[in-house]
Amino acid sequence: MSAAPSLCAHLAALAAGDATPEIAHAFLWQDGPIDAIARCRACGAHALLRLLDWAPPAFSLRVYTLAALRAEDGELFLRNLARGSCQVSRASAELNALVAAAGANERLVALDLAHERVAASAAPRPGESSEPAAFPERLPRDGDTRWFAALGLEKHPRRSALP
Repeated sequence: MSAAPSLCAHLAALAAGDATPEIAHAFLWQDGPIDAIARCRACGAHALLRLLDWAPPAFSLRVYTLAALRAEDGELFLRNLARGSCQVSRASAELNALVAAAGANERLVALDLAHERVAASAAPRPGESSEPAAFPERLPRDGDTRWFAALGLEKHPRRSALP
């Protein structure tokens, strides 16, 4: 049994202002990725990107977890997808296997999808690194701001006063 994968040094050190990781494949997409295989722009390492929360009204600022994927696991899934072997009847099993192959959630990251930049990034606090449930059950209630607060961000941005 091989050791659980860890994020590459680049993804583990994401900081505000950095470019967002490349999306190699999005499993769900709603004005941007919800769950996706991300690829490090610097070294090509794979990670599993999973949505935890988003800020209305535009939903362009989103908080995700990042968990490492072994290159061979991510590439196998993408090869199977490209050759059509991830049929609808097998898609959930393939996705479950990929999620099971991922490492622990090592990073919380807020992405500004409109500007393709990292807004904030941090390691999950103890007790807040549990695996998220299936989408959309994992999204918190509207008033729950914990993921944004953990990153030092406001969930509902203040609106500027009219001139």
